[in-house]
Amino acid sequence: MTRTKTVSFTASFSGKASLLINNSTVTISSIAGSGKNSLFGSSKVAGNGSAPKSSSSLCDPFGGKGSISAGGNKISFVVVKSSSQQGCSSGESGAVTISFHGVTKATGGTGKANGATGSLKFKGSLKLGGTSGSQSGSFTVSLTGKLTVKS
Repeated sequence: MTRTKTVSFTASFSGKASLLINNSTVTISSIAGSGKNSLFGSSKVAGNGSAPKSSSSLCDPFGGKGSISAGGNKISFVVVKSSSQQGCSSGESGAVTISFHGVTKATGGTGKANGATGSLKFKGSLKLGGTSGSQSGSFTVSLTGKLTVKS
């Protein structure tokens, strides 16, 4: 018989994000970072996504998919594009800092995160050298919430 348990989850990561910014779309081609989480310790975060780029606002909704993993432990998650998941730029040109926040939904997992479900709030920042074309920059992100896992 499979039992479930609810666990408090916290994590923080830092790393590099690569984006392609054009007139109407931001493509988040890769997010790769490392850090720690409360469920299985030292781990890596990876993901990708997209956002519409509004010419009338410094804040835009975004969405994407990702994972947190280490060894045989993995949490898969999705950020559904909506107005509650936003990235806000500190400016319209030149070097900028993007502050982002939202909620991600766990969609499964393996190892200590077997069958993970639940919601995690996240917030972080991304530093970019510009606001158009191919950009890479450093990010930090923290996540908190509760996960239900199978034991």
